[in-house]
Order: sequence, then structure tokens, then C-alpha cells
Amino acid sequence: MESLNDESQELLTRLPGTASRRRAGELDDAVFATLYFFYWQIARHGARFASRKCKRDPRPDIGACLADIASTDGDTLRGLLLAWLDRYQFHGVIANVPVALAQWLRGAWRLALREDIPDPREVLRMQAHGMRPVTVLTAWPRLRQPVLNKPDAFAFFLHDLEHAYKFFHSPALHAGQLAFFAALDRAIDRGEFASYFGDTEFSGKFHYLMSDMNTHPEHSRQYLRAILVEFHRRRERKRTAEALNQTSERAITNLIRVVEIPALLAVRA
Repeated sequence: MESLNDESQELLTRLPGTASRRRAGELDDAVFATLYFFYWQIARHGARFASRKCKRDPRPDIGACLADIASTDGDTLRGLLLAWLDRYQFHGVIANVPVALAQWLRGAWRLALREDIPDPREVLRMQAHGMRPVTVLTAWPRLRQPVLNKPDAFAFFLHDLEHAYKFFHSPALHAGQLAFFAALDRAIDRGEFASYFGDTEFSGKFHYLMSDMNTHPEHSRQYLRAILVEFHRRRERKRTAEALNQTSERAITNLIRVVEIPALLAVRA
């Protein structure tokens, strides 16, 4: 676990109180998530948390930022946060993250704040309905501990925002992903993958497809085909170079067809 000085640790211990303000309705989800971002970014990087994009702008100052946060609320706070996201670049954070936060603040992207970690099927259902979850853990010291395969809650939060960007930034690509995930969700409801879920390796990779793969639907289809082929090779005890039997090939073709046409048409539209 990365060490923090007393000042940084104190900043992160404010987060449960900030979360309580959100639950009481004083902060909406997007503002709360953006405050979470700034508190963590300052705690982790100190004076290096951000840098100005334009030399005409003032340099970011921790004391001034925290004082402004404490003294503003409502639409004024939203506008302030939007200005910072637009004006600064943030140390150790790819540019997609502040874009996602800004679009959330503007109400342009349908992001759902969570204080838990939804399971892959729940993420799939959300994506099938045009939403992406963003998990925000605030309990101390839980937020400093690993979350799934990420070192702490902030890394997991950033990962969710990176996926949000991939899901929403291109309208055509978003439409394609939406169609793919909706088709996949319906296929699971019909039980079309039920016979595969007893295979641990397949299930793990399928969960990745459902919840952690925001890309062109053709890439998702090819990934699905690959893990189906792997499953049938294991079942038939076939080497990579050996052909599958006709029954397996037919089963794979039928499942791929389920998610093929709607997704590709949506991307081409």
C-alpha cells in the first residue's frame, strides 16, 4: 500500500462525510464523484496533482482549490468543477477520465454511481439499457485496500471512468455496443449459454466480455467466438490445429449469429 502523509490521509478521511452529504441530497452523484476525484488526486500527488493547460491560466493551488470547494455549492460548485476539469491536466490520469466526469456533470452521459461493486451480469444489464456504473468506495481504511484487481478504490474508480468514456464517447460506437450488449443479455435470459457456465475458464472470460470490454462490437463478437472455440476444444480434447466436429461448429455459429446483425447494423448506421 502506498504511504500517505498525515495531511493526505486526513483528506481521504473526509470522504465518508462527503458521501453522507450526497446521501442527504446536498450533492448530486456527478458532483460527489468529481469531488471524490479531486480529493484523491490531491491526496495522492500533492502539489503535483494538476498542471495548467494554458500559460495564461493560474497554476492550480491546493489550498485555493479546497477553500473554493468548502465555500461553494449547487450550480456554482458544478461550474467550478467543470472549469477545473477543462483547464487542468491531471498527473497520472489519462485525458478520458476528466472528459467522462465533465460529461457526467453536464448530464450528457448516463453514469450510475454505486457504493458497491456490481456483478458482471448486473453490469451487462445496465449496459444493455445504455448505462455504465461507477463505483465509489469511501469507508476508511477500505478505500486504501485492493478492489478486485486494482490496488485501491481510486484506481478502480478511474478504471470505471475509462470504461465510461469508451462506452459513450462515439455515438455510433455507443449504438453498436448497446445493441451487442442487449442481444447478449437476451441470449443469456433465454438460456443459450447455460451449458457453458459450468466451465470455470469460459465463465471467467465471459464475465470479462459482459462487464469489462467496451470496444467495437465486431471485436466483442470475435472474442466471444474465440472463447467458444476454446471451450469446445477443451471438451473435445483437440489441439489448436485440429478441426472441431460439425456439432460444435454449428453451436458456435448459432451463438455468434445471435449477436451479429443488430450490433453491426447499429455501428454502420
